[in-house]
Amino acid sequence: MKAKGLILITAAFFLAGAAGAAYEYAGKWGSSGSGNGQFTMPHGVGVASSGNVYVADTGNYRIQYFTSTGSFLGKWGSSGSGNGQFNAPLGVAVNPNTNHVYVADSGNNRVQYFTPTGSFLGKWGSGGSGNGQFISSTCVAVASNGNAYVTDMGNHRVQ
Repeated sequence: MKAKGLILITAAFFLAGAAGAAYEYAGKWGSSGSGNGQFTMPHGVGVASSGNVYVADTGNYRIQYFTSTGSFLGKWGSSGSGNGQFNAPLGVAVNPNTNHVYVADSGNNRVQYFTPTGSFLGKWGSGGSGNGQFISSTCVAVASNGNAYVTDMGNHRVQ
């Protein structure tokens, strides 16, 4: 019952915000594939204070980043479980103070974080249901105080 109320409140808030706002189509980029600027199942998007856009290219096991107008800047990652490797990266967020890029690495049940150009800085999490463990970390958000919030889909919670 509480979940339904939360959904309704969220929907009402979204609709109220959208009702008074004017939106304008700004453009698009990308196509299907594995080349630079191409995607296979793009999922999460994070935007840095610089305007750079980070995209979780889930099916290609990588993060790609672009200018705000879609010009390709770089990429990092590959399939696997080592540092800087991904198994279904889904969520991307950018720390507003450091511009570090956080990635919810769903298939590896963890979060990894990187410099804005993709150099590995650290990681946390493992598979399980204890504190700091995940069963499919799917989305990540970083607050202005540096706290990271991660949705833990398999455990039905946010950590």
